[in-house]
Amino acid sequence: MRAPTPGSRRLLTVVAALAALALTASACGSRLTGSQQSLAIGAQVGHGSSSSSSSNQNSGAASSGTTTTVASGTTGTTTPGSSSTGGGSSSSGGPVTAGGSATPAGGAATSSAPCGTNGNQTPAGGNGGATDKGVTATSINLANITSITGVAPGLTQSAQQATEAWAAYVNSQGGICGRQIKVTPFDDQNDSGQNYADAQQACSTDFAMVGNASGFDDGTASAVGSCGIPTMDAEVSTVAAGTTADVFGASPGLAHHTQLGPANWLKATYPAAVKKAAMIYLNVPATADNANREVQAYSSVGFNYVYNQPATPTQANYANNVQAMQNAGVLYVTEYSDQASAERLLQSMQQYNFTPQVVDWFSEEYSPQFVQQTQPESNGDLVLMSATDAYSEASGNPEMQLFLSWMNRVAPGFHQDIFAILAWSAGLAFEQAAKAVGPNLTRAAILNQFKTITNWTGGGITPPVNIGGKVPSDCFAYFKIGGGGFQRVYPTAPNTFDCNSGLFNY
Repeated sequence: MRAPTPGSRRLLTVVAALAALALTASACGSRLTGSQQSLAIGAQVGHGSSSSSSSNQNSGAASSGTTTTVASGTTGTTTPGSSSTGGGSSSSGGPVTAGGSATPAGGAATSSAPCGTNGNQTPAGGNGGATDKGVTATSINLANITSITGVAPGLTQSAQQATEAWAAYVNSQGGICGRQIKVTPFDDQNDSGQNYADAQQACSTDFAMVGNASGFDDGTASAVGSCGIPTMDAEVSTVAAGTTADVFGASPGLAHHTQLGPANWLKATYPAAVKKAAMIYLNVPATADNANREVQAYSSVGFNYVYNQPATPTQANYANNVQAMQNAGVLYVTEYSDQASAERLLQSMQQYNFTPQVVDWFSEEYSPQFVQQTQPESNGDLVLMSATDAYSEASGNPEMQLFLSWMNRVAPGFHQDIFAILAWSAGLAFEQAAKAVGPNLTRAAILNQFKTITNWTGGGITPPVNIGGKVPSDCFAYFKIGGGGFQRVYPTAPNTFDCNSGLFNY
């Protein structure tokens, strides 16, 4: 069994590696038709099911461009509360408890006027009607871009499902100032060009983009840079998106900062291993860039990388990499890749009996599917959680319970991963900003509100993050793979993080 090893990267950057496999998509927008949306929502049937189940969709076909109105749900959900410990960094140097948002249920700000106590009601004199593009007296049109078809079917599908679930929850409460949320789903087909086309179409028809999750958001960056559509991503993936003024994210990405906490913890726990470290990354720009940023940050606290090599997305096995790492005496291994590549790396490690002291996976591997497909070879490996709280600790996290209840209504049997959690959090951040603006909802006004969200916890499902400043959380926790699931290692208390090691700045 391998010793516990953490590993969490800004997960969506690895998706970009698959671009090397993709053909250039059609220039027409890829809004999902009603039938495609039904297939997309139903594609994941069970938490451990393969994401390839969505491959029956009509990839690349021009669609009708219809907008889906998310129906209001029924009553009886679990109502979240707030932890009294707070969601910010601990001043005493100890772990931070999740769930410390100062906001009410769902993470949205309240207001006594003019849209009612919770910001849901239409003002007595009306809400102003069509105050901006994509806004009417009764609705707010929002776009969502995720990667559903193409070379990695269903890859970030859960983020679109979570955006739909959040919209259903908001609509069940009366909407925002009496306006119902309408989500228009896009599929960028795992392609930057299609991502750009989708974002361009959203620019012309939708008020904002919410809950986007794609490793190809450099396309979004180009479109947003031209049209200024407010964007609240689930996860910002590329440096191009991270440095675009009107793009924000529930997880801001690595454009400016990398966590040092995980590196410091590893150095203290496995001092010999970090002196013989290995980084493997898929050889495309976004993945290589983020891997190199991590190597730079971790080296600053004492890591020594004796092996730092690219791999290809189509690489059938990692035999050559494994043999090279063995020859170099590697004791610590991490990889920037998709789950399928990580699985192939583990298979090659098992084949050559390569058992380094530390194997370090990132947050995308926090899924039942990865555990089921890699045990027993993954037993003892750790996954570093730095962007979200854990599904496995939902019993002590009211906001996670609320999130799960609505996910199970909108997308029963959805694939549990952190994309979904981040998209729900992004929706809540948009909701808070829109309610703070009030009835006269404009793009300029909500962008100004995005900038004020500086200590965000998504109601308690993410560690505190500075959305407005585009600074990722410096909090982290480690989970070990074993026993068919994930077991908490550090900090030991459920729903807590270590938030005291700071960030490496670029």
